Amino acid sequence: MNDSSLLAAAPDVLTVREVQHVLGIGRNATYELIASGRSPSIRVTPRRILVTRKALEVFLGLASKHGGER
Repeated sequence: MNDSSLLAAAPDVLTVREVQHVLGIGRNATYELIASGRSPSIRVTPRRILVTRKALEVFLGLASKHGGER
């Protein structure tokens, strides 16, 4: 299964663990991706970070930043 099919089945808002699964990367790599700002995220509480599916689509080049499909 590729990134786009995993992402299509994902909820609109993902946890860090779900992002790991979709991207097929480890925990530290996921947190580094978020900390670097390459994948926008929302810190809900000091220990809870969420990422929108749209942000991952943009990161993966599956959608544009301005909402239009490629």
